[in-house]
Amino acid sequence: MVTKEAQQRVKILAFWRQYGLKATEDAYGVHRSTLYLWQKILREKGIQGLSPGNQARKNNNRRLVDPLLLAEIRRLRLEVCPNMGKAKVKIFLDQFSETNGLTKLSESKIGRIIKDEKIYHQRQKVSHFGKIKTIAKCRRLRKPNDLVVTSPGELVEIDTVVRFVNGLKRYIVTAIDTYGRPAFAWCYTRANSANTRDFFQKLQMALPFVAIAVQTDNGSEFHQHFMNYLNEQNITHYWNYPGRPYRNGHIEKFNKTIQEEFIDWHEAWLDNTAEFNVKLVDWLIWYNTLRPHWSLGLQSPFQFLLNNGYLSKMSWTDTTSRPF
Repeated sequence: MVTKEAQQRVKILAFWRQYGLKATEDAYGVHRSTLYLWQKILREKGIQGLSPGNQARKNNNRRLVDPLLLAEIRRLRLEVCPNMGKAKVKIFLDQFSETNGLTKLSESKIGRIIKDEKIYHQRQKVSHFGKIKTIAKCRRLRKPNDLVVTSPGELVEIDTVVRFVNGLKRYIVTAIDTYGRPAFAWCYTRANSANTRDFFQKLQMALPFVAIAVQTDNGSEFHQHFMNYLNEQNITHYWNYPGRPYRNGHIEKFNKTIQEEFIDWHEAWLDNTAEFNVKLVDWLIWYNTLRPHWSLGLQSPFQFLLNNGYLSKMSWTDTTSRPF
C-alpha cells in the first residue's frame, strides 16, 4: 500500500530534478541530505520504501529506583496513610533516607515514581461472606462550565438540610429549578438513597414540567437507589465539586431562605415529620405561587413561568397530582 506521504516524497523528488535544490528547499523546506536519502531509498526499495516508519522510541528507558526507597513509598501510601501526597511522602522518605544512608529524592521524582509504579490505594469493603472486594472508582459527571439554562427542567439542584432539635436529627431534602426557581422540600428521619429516591418521585409530581438534569453534592444519600432511579428515567446526574458550594448556588440560597422563613419557625413540629411536612407543603405553595423574587422581577416562580408561556393556568392550579 502506497501512503500519501510516500507519494508526496516522490513528487518532491521530481520537483528537485526539474527545478533544482534551491527551489525545492524554498518550496518544501527539505534539505539536500534528505533528498539524496529519499532518492537512494526509492532506487533500492521502490515507492513503498518512502512511507514513514514508526516514530516511537525504540528504547524506552525505565527509571531506576532503589528497592528500599520504592518499598518505603509503597508502605507510606498503602499502609500508613492511603494515597499520601508526594509532599508528605517526601518528609517521611527523607528521614528514612538519612537513617539508611540513601540519596534523598526530590518531590517531583517521588510523584513520577508513584505514577510509573501505579502506587495507588484502592478502597475495599468486606462482604457478608467475608470476601474482600475492591471498590472501583467511577468518573463523576460534572456540570459543564459553559452550560446555560434556557428553559425549566434543564437543571434542578438538590441538597439536604440537617437540623438537630431536642436530641432529634432531621433531614430536609430540598430542590429548586435553576430557571424559574420553583422549589420543593420534604422532611425525613434518615438520610439515605431510598429516601432521596422517594423525594425525587414526589418532586416529579410537584413540578409542572419534566426534569432533564439534576445536580447534587457528593453525599451518600445521592448514591445507589437515587442514582439507579435517575438512570431508569434517563435523567442526567451532575456531581458538584467537593468544597465548592457556590457551584450549587441556587439551592444554597434556597436552603438559607427555607431555614430563615420556615424551619426556624416550625422546629417544634420536627419530632412529628408527618405534621411538619403538612405545614411545609402549605409554605411551599405560598413560596411558589405568591412570594415575590428579586431575580424574577418581583414575580413568584409560577407567575414567572406563566407569564413566559411555560405553563397554563390550568396546569399550575391543578392539585389532583399533588405528592401529599
